[in-house]
Amino acid sequence: MGRVIAYSEFDSYLRELEKLPISRGTILDTNILISLTYEVKSDHDEIVAFVEKLIGEDFRLFTTVNTKSEFLDFHRRLIMTEHLIDMVAADSSWRISKAARAQIQSQLGQLRRSEKQGGDPVFSDRQLKKIKSAFSAGAHSGQQGWLKLCDILLKHRLDESEVALSDFGIGYISQHEPLQEEFFGEKIDWPNAKRISEQTCVGLADSMILNAFSCSHFPFLISADFDIGYAALASKDLGDIVMPNKVAKKYREFHFDEVE
Repeated sequence: MGRVIAYSEFDSYLRELEKLPISRGTILDTNILISLTYEVKSDHDEIVAFVEKLIGEDFRLFTTVNTKSEFLDFHRRLIMTEHLIDMVAADSSWRISKAARAQIQSQLGQLRRSEKQGGDPVFSDRQLKKIKSAFSAGAHSGQQGWLKLCDILLKHRLDESEVALSDFGIGYISQHEPLQEEFFGEKIDWPNAKRISEQTCVGLADSMILNAFSCSHFPFLISADFDIGYAALASKDLGDIVMPNKVAKKYREFHFDEVE
């Protein structure tokens, strides 16, 4: 059974780990990557401090194909959200149709309600698709088309988001990279991800991250996702998950120590 280790317990946990021959590396889950690079997140300072601690302890930090794609998807939605909101401001110089303006305002109302319940101030893909459908693809009647907006707002911006990870010393891990073969003990296999998902109904994206972790020699994974910790605590095969204190304490009432 894996364990959930709170940040406040990490120093003593690391002292125990260092009595063993460990691989000094770890995978960062998507929520950690987002909090690290998005200063609006309430746990930004806490995550930055913890990542700096890991670097100070000579741990190498990695993303997987799933965590990187989810991270870039968040920043894609964030960039478009910020600019779409600007387009409906009273002093906006953007020329868009009445239909597009009305759809942005409609989705913005939903976004504000979601924020009050603790959601991120970022449009979902479902909302972005509704907004996109209100625009012409190309310029029409002197109004900006969606394709041109994407060219203006998004072009090379995802590269910038990826560089933000590199600035923290976070690299991409792959079994296909010869220099990284030492990090893995077994081949990452798709059926194993399905088995992880089936055990606790964790999403497939999360189970693929957990599967990559379980195939590695890394002693722990860093996450703030309740489902990730839950899956580790319920499994005999998954390793430890290091989590912020406020997430780690949520598992106390689930009686995982009684699971056979």
